[in-house]
Amino acid sequence: MSLLVHYTLNSASDHEAQANAMATLVVGLKGEAIEGLAYSCFATDDPCRFVGVLEFPDEAVKMAFLGSNAFAAYRETVGPLFANPPETVELAPIASTRDPVCLG
Repeated sequence: MSLLVHYTLNSASDHEAQANAMATLVVGLKGEAIEGLAYSCFATDDPCRFVGVLEFPDEAVKMAFLGSNAFAAYRETVGPLFANPPETVELAPIASTRDPVCLG
């Protein structure tokens, strides 16, 4: 189970704050050590747009991510920066060079 998340900021001046918040989120998630979770975030050529890719081996890991302290802190920090709520699309894995557990 995977999710593609599109984040759109109110202003290009918020780019650095969003990038820092995403880096802090990743550090926090690593600290919480949610087994099986993979999270990657990317800046795009538009300074107001970011993309996140989340991979979960199952619903329990997804729920652990959603309930994590790191994700709660991230939402609180960046919520005011978003032009609208993040857009989330479920992805169905087909092939990957990543650990096969993420393809579950």
